[in-house]
Amino acid sequence: MPQSRWTLMLVPHDNERVRSFQVSARSIRNALSGAAIFALLLGTFVISFAVKQSHHSQSAGLKRENQLLAAEVDEMRKQMEALDRSIAALAKKDEQVRVIAGLPEVNADVRKAGVGGPGTGSMGARALAKLNPGVGRKVEATSEDLDALMRRASLLRGSMDQAVTQIRRNQQRMASTPTILPTDGHLSSLFSGSRYHPVLRISRPHKGIDIAARIGEPILAPARGRVVFAGNRSNGYGNMVEIDHGYGYVTRYAHASRLRVRTGQMVDRGDRIADVGNTGLTSGPHLHYEVEVNGNQVDPMNFVIGDALP
Repeated sequence: MPQSRWTLMLVPHDNERVRSFQVSARSIRNALSGAAIFALLLGTFVISFAVKQSHHSQSAGLKRENQLLAAEVDEMRKQMEALDRSIAALAKKDEQVRVIAGLPEVNADVRKAGVGGPGTGSMGARALAKLNPGVGRKVEATSEDLDALMRRASLLRGSMDQAVTQIRRNQQRMASTPTILPTDGHLSSLFSGSRYHPVLRISRPHKGIDIAARIGEPILAPARGRVVFAGNRSNGYGNMVEIDHGYGYVTRYAHASRLRVRTGQMVDRGDRIADVGNTGLTSGPHLHYEVEVNGNQVDPMNFVIGDALP
């Protein structure tokens, strides 16, 4: 069967002659197929080039991000080193405070590492280490160091809280400890297991100290406490004040000429509670002062800081 043919005629606008070409249908089909293949190859090349450029751009962006991340991690590590030095300085101060508070020293290994085992890093840091080992290792190490710093800071905070609490307790105890002489005068009789009584003219225990002073001389509370008795006792003490200071401390002040507090009243160290007198069984004006600790009467001079007066 004869192949079909096509005639292409080129007609110019000037007076040149008309030109004609004859081509077969197969040639046209081959030409169209070639053009389609060329267009396909060209499209594939363009797409491949675009994808490659995109990957290159993404790679450059990721590289830049990794560089910035590494720089941030390095800066963070510098700040953590400064924080580590600050924690170490605070730990030294904490040791001094614990000594003042009367607390035992924290074990050096425990203070250095904090409570618990070493940090394991976050899941994100471990995942990053697989994608980018260099940056990932930095991030993971930083995460572990930060975890250790947090444990040390937590331990230090707990130690300081314990020390502050103990110091406050010590302050309260000290405020309730009778550490001053209640009045201004001279010691006329000391604490003794056996003393000759100037009025009764017999020997018997002297459960306190006597401070000779003028009538009307102020008698001051030697520590914080609550007045549990203010009145006259028929046992020879005359007008007397008794104060419960807590922590097992009780003090008594006998032979007063005037009482200036009432039962149930709270007093602080230095408050005027009575005036020196010679009521009760006495041979002259003075203050008889007793200190009792946990039910046992002791020498008041064991607690007096010199001849301190507020």
